[in-house]
Amino acid sequence: MNIDLGSLFFNASIETGGGTPSWGTALGQSSPDYKLTYPGAADILIAMDYCYWPLSDSISCKLGKGGKEYKAIASQSIDSKYEITKAAVFYDVYVKVENRLIPVDKPFILLVTRENENTHKGRRTLKYSDSTSIGEFSNKDFYDAVQVQLGGPNVCWFAYAIDAVEQSKLIISIVKVSDTHESYANPETRKRTWMSLLPTSMQASFGTQNSFSFNISPSYIPSQIIYYGVPGCGKSNKIREQLKDVPEKNKVRVVFHPEYTNAEFIGQILPKVNGRVTYEFTPGPFTQIIKRAYLNPNEQFYLVIEEINRGNAAAIFGDTFQLLDRLKAGETDSLGNDPANAAANTFTEGWSQYFVQNDDVNAYIRGTENSIQIGNIRFDSNTAIRLPPNLSILATMNTSDQNVFTLDNAFQRRFDMELVRNEFDLTKPAVKTQYEAEIDDTGIKWGQFWGWINAKITATLKGLSSTEDKRLGVWFVSNVGGIIDDKVFAEKVLKFLWDDVFKFKRPQIFAKDVDTLEKLINFFENPPEGKERFDVFDGKADLKAFEASPTL
Repeated sequence: MNIDLGSLFFNASIETGGGTPSWGTALGQSSPDYKLTYPGAADILIAMDYCYWPLSDSISCKLGKGGKEYKAIASQSIDSKYEITKAAVFYDVYVKVENRLIPVDKPFILLVTRENENTHKGRRTLKYSDSTSIGEFSNKDFYDAVQVQLGGPNVCWFAYAIDAVEQSKLIISIVKVSDTHESYANPETRKRTWMSLLPTSMQASFGTQNSFSFNISPSYIPSQIIYYGVPGCGKSNKIREQLKDVPEKNKVRVVFHPEYTNAEFIGQILPKVNGRVTYEFTPGPFTQIIKRAYLNPNEQFYLVIEEINRGNAAAIFGDTFQLLDRLKAGETDSLGNDPANAAANTFTEGWSQYFVQNDDVNAYIRGTENSIQIGNIRFDSNTAIRLPPNLSILATMNTSDQNVFTLDNAFQRRFDMELVRNEFDLTKPAVKTQYEAEIDDTGIKWGQFWGWINAKITATLKGLSSTEDKRLGVWFVSNVGGIIDDKVFAEKVLKFLWDDVFKFKRPQIFAKDVDTLEKLINFFENPPEGKERFDVFDGKADLKAFEASPTL
């Protein structure tokens, strides 16, 4: 969640006076009800519930002009200008500087306050003042620890976002301005200077001091990619590496399988017991990530689908299959809205070209609001569902014919297809270790066996449509400390070769006296006297003489 610029900073002053931190961000700005509409607030509030601290007089914070001390006690809630309504202590906290996450070894306190005076009655604000304390914990200790991490007590820095990850972890995104105190001629100069230091993707979010812009960055061009290749070639790892710096809240991962349904993927009405039985819409991963993308339009989000063709993808997507067609550069569309909104809601590049109506998904996205504003889109109860430009879909697919379902051409053409090549990139240390890993005590390295057996697969199964699918990927088995265990090799590699790859060619590949899978595994794990492990193959001599290569 973005926080107000100027609400959290240290060692910066205004030459004309004033310019102290406001220590808070309002979670709703629309009077008279001040509903909690601030983008990203929901995730913070959920995390605060998870890490809550019971309200008591041990909670103290200075609020308002003059810095009057307030405590979280019931007798204060009616007559006081401010009321502390929620408190949480986070023990797993990081500051993010550029692309580095730095752990802070002090707890951090967040409060939510409610104003009770007429001017802004009902407005709730997220507070993170340095005067906040709960018993032995204080934010001053936390901020002192941050100063040490950044280089000392005089470092000038400011924060621009506080994000909750997995409900218990906080990441405070900051910019280190300089190693010394900074002075600015006026607040406007400070604002312009700090905006220029923000990450490029964030600058559009801070159009004016203490305000948040809902404009979706035009640089967001969504990706829809299916990574395919043989089992073990590194498809999932490719996505993991691509998204390793993306916060957990910005990605959802799901695995398709034969029993997976549209209701699980999109959402369904389920009973809930809370004193009595009620029936409520429970969102699936598809709906969850769409809501996050809608409510945080200046961030990128990702839906990751593993094994997309292990389930019936067309049935799982259902009518949302239409949403996979996106508007291209220069294309616009004003359909999918009630007549009152049609003129205002013009969808541009990156939005879905088509739309679907789903009242449950619509209501889940809006929450308690009658409507929300997303860029130039007014999203109300009559607005159809589309994929937004800041939501990408990445999927993996085995090319093996053992998959339960075939991904039809109509589905595939809505994705970019990218082959993950079955080869070793020896410039990467982990890959080189895998390539040189020894198969137990045999003296045979994995890269050598991998090249030999794949060449044998291609030659033996030549002419069959599934030849390439049967090959072993570079990560079909993984080494531990540079060694591939004999049992792992036998139970995974040999079993796969026996049961699947050479099912109808066993006499051409394996030793003559190996005629069952049990004998094959026993032979490799406990070779007979005078035999070596790889004597299970008819062509062991060829294997030992084989010259390894990182590519096929």
